[in-house]
Amino acid sequence: MNDEEIKCWRKESCGDLLDNLQIDDIDMKIIGILSENARISNVDIANKIDVSEGTIRRRINEMVKKGTIEGFILLLNCKEAEKCVKTFINMKVDDICLDKVIEELLNDHERIIALYRVNTKFNIMCEAMFPSVIEMQSFIDRFSTIEGIIDSEVKMVIGSYKKCLWTGI
Repeated sequence: MNDEEIKCWRKESCGDLLDNLQIDDIDMKIIGILSENARISNVDIANKIDVSEGTIRRRINEMVKKGTIEGFILLLNCKEAEKCVKTFINMKVDDICLDKVIEELLNDHERIIALYRVNTKFNIMCEAMFPSVIEMQSFIDRFSTIEGIIDSEVKMVIGSYKKCLWTGI
């Protein structure tokens, strides 16, 4: 993976990447504030870092144009999410069918929250959430019929020691 493919959605997940961006201290402060609350007003950001609202608006627009900021997202802090079934599904996919299988998984399965290429006996790892065990089983039954999937292993999360900021689980 090259640097252009790296995506950050929280400053905690970016590590030293923010240090390598071509931005100044004001832009860095703006990014820090937006990473905590993407809905904060430009006026409130301006007040926090002691610059004008117009400066904030212009700098955010410039960072969006340059691709430094790709978008603004919603992070759920959902206690109800703990009632969901979170799974990690490892799949061994025939290399010849890999692109087709990935395309089908990404296009047809809205319960998939992340899909990874891994270097184990299984070459794909799918992270998915379901409202019930019944829906999880239905998903497993559907994906197991996809041509090219040779083997799979399903791991269901039964507890967490450190929760995912996005899913709450």
